[in-house]
Amino acid sequence: MEQVVAPDVMALIDEKSIDKPVSRISPMQQSTRRFLLREQTSQSHAMVDDAVGAFNTLESYKLYLQGLHAFRAPLERDLSAVAWPDSFAAWRPQQISALLLADMTDLGIEPGHAPSLHQVHGDIASLLGTLYVIEGATLGSRVLYKRAQTLGLSEHYGARHLASQSAGIDSWRSFLTLLEDAHPVEFDRVVAASLSTFDAAGQAFKGRDHAAH
Repeated sequence: MEQVVAPDVMALIDEKSIDKPVSRISPMQQSTRRFLLREQTSQSHAMVDDAVGAFNTLESYKLYLQGLHAFRAPLERDLSAVAWPDSFAAWRPQQISALLLADMTDLGIEPGHAPSLHQVHGDIASLLGTLYVIEGATLGSRVLYKRAQTLGLSEHYGARHLASQSAGIDSWRSFLTLLEDAHPVEFDRVVAASLSTFDAAGQAFKGRDHAAH
């Protein structure tokens, strides 16, 4: 398979693409759950980036779709069965697996079996940890969508999920409010769920590579 340099593809938690540069973040801001969580999951995030790779051709984009679908489809399926905490009110995470399927159909990709790679727990701490990873994908989607457009893809063909995610910054900001305002919450469980979700993403993309061979 073609080897290319990863562009921080999940861009998953690189808030620098939208928010203030790190040098302008105050010590108080750095102590918030958001930044503590980013710090404690940075190694797992980097490992996922390595597993994901990059797409700069249509063939590498197809591999990206396969890996992302293997990660998101079972996770979203499991989240749909969750009894959401009252504190979440009407907020729910972005769902993109149906859009991913449509994108795969556009490009003639047959979706494979997607087993659950991460066990979703319904306690608020574990939910926040899992959602931190999948909602954070919004941050890098703008860059990825522009890259997909250079391959001839659009919100109507092949890149529907990226178009949807790139318009979802308000959902991410609402999630951050939930993350910071949740009380009481066991922060260690938030971190553990995030690490497990990152691990599931890495497994999904590595499985894609094995299938390609």
